[in-house]
Amino acid sequence: MRNSGVVITNLVFMILALILGTVSYFLFNNVSEKKQEIAAAQKALSDAKSENSAMTSDFAKLKAKLGYEDVADAKELDATMAKDIADALGKTEANATYRDVIVTLGENLADKVKEYNENYVAQRAEANRVAALETKKTEAQKGVFDEQSSVIDKDHTASLDAKSKNKQDLQASFDEQGADLNRLKDETKKEIAVAKQETADFKESKEKFAKINEELSARVDELSNASYERADAEILYADQVLKLVRLNVGARDGVRPLTTFNVFAPDTLDMTDASAKGSVQVVRTIGEHMCEAKILEDEMSNPVQRGDLVYTPLWRPGEVMRYALDYHLDINGDGFSDLNEVITLIRTSGAEVAAYIDDDGKIQNEDQIGPDVYRVVTSGKSISDLLEKDYSKDDATKEKIANDEVNFLKAFEEAKVPSIELKEFLEKIGYKETAGITRYREEGGVSLQENGVGSQIVSPGIIAPTYVDGADKAPRSPGILAPTYIKDADKAPKSSGTVSPYYTRQHSEKK
Repeated sequence: MRNSGVVITNLVFMILALILGTVSYFLFNNVSEKKQEIAAAQKALSDAKSENSAMTSDFAKLKAKLGYEDVADAKELDATMAKDIADALGKTEANATYRDVIVTLGENLADKVKEYNENYVAQRAEANRVAALETKKTEAQKGVFDEQSSVIDKDHTASLDAKSKNKQDLQASFDEQGADLNRLKDETKKEIAVAKQETADFKESKEKFAKINEELSARVDELSNASYERADAEILYADQVLKLVRLNVGARDGVRPLTTFNVFAPDTLDMTDASAKGSVQVVRTIGEHMCEAKILEDEMSNPVQRGDLVYTPLWRPGEVMRYALDYHLDINGDGFSDLNEVITLIRTSGAEVAAYIDDDGKIQNEDQIGPDVYRVVTSGKSISDLLEKDYSKDDATKEKIANDEVNFLKAFEEAKVPSIELKEFLEKIGYKETAGITRYREEGGVSLQENGVGSQIVSPGIIAPTYVDGADKAPRSPGILAPTYIKDADKAPKSSGTVSPYYTRQHSEKK
């Protein structure tokens, strides 16, 4: 009983083992097949992904080729392409492609080319026809133009001849007027000389001279349209002993002490175009219309005397002359600016300094640049040469000074203000670097009595009349100095013209 149980147990165990083996076998085979299926599915999935990636890349390239890079998917691409094809073909076709569009556009282009060629041939034929007509018309117009040109040439030649004759007539008239002017000058000079010799009344002589001078100036202005600088005053009295003169301008005329005048002969018409015979400097005013001046310079052979005219560009009776000053005005040629001395010279004579360029190159009183300035005094030297020798300034400063100086002079040029070089200016005002001032008959002045002359009276400088026996009135001397006789000399030398210091009031005063 016990053994049969074991047998049964073993049998059951064997059956169970068999069943387990069978089940395990079938289960193992099923798992292996599933693994193979999973591997195959994974490979298929990988291939699908690769194919999808390739298709996506191809789709992107296709979109770029077609110009639809911004289209998101195929459905949108299809709709957009359908719309563009319909717009290109002008109609909607269900199965139309881009190839159809290209073919249609090619056919349309061929038609247009054909149409344009036909139109070109027609237009060219029309252009040739019109050109032929225009050429014919132009030839006809050319004939008319040639005929008109011939007439114009003849008229132009006649006009030139007329203008040439007119010019010759004007030149002849101008020459005749110039001759009249010269003749009038000569006649005026003779009238002035006759007037001086015929009249003993100084006032009458002065008035006649002034009238003749005014008429001459008016005539000169009329004939030559010139602008003259006339005299500022006249010498009423001259004393060569004391080197003193009196001028017919005084306190009411605004003349100041230290004002220097150049002296000119009585027949001088234009003071700017004549040579001065000397210079005088105002010492003091002695009346409303009279002042006393010191003779600074004259010549023994041509002394300063009564009747001479005086002039300076720094002063006018009743006016204030205004000047502008350029950069670096060097009076004595030492290479340094004498701006302050020039300003002093101008202001001493009662004139004013308007705008000027100081020694630092800065424009002062720029707001006074205008046509009311009389003259611009220039250095007469190139600004670049002046600045090149100035080692105290840097290049930027020199450039600014040069530009400012050019603009400064240009402003006066536009205002039509004439310029005058410093050298000429100094000559016109009678400047002498070493000239001193002696105030006569004032404290510290020279006194002849202190020098032992006694009661000597200053000679008025009037030439004594020549006595003629039997004449009621002695004729006036022509003013020619008699030569001094020297024995055995071929020609007597001229008198020095020095006035004797031994005149007295009774002998020298006009009767």
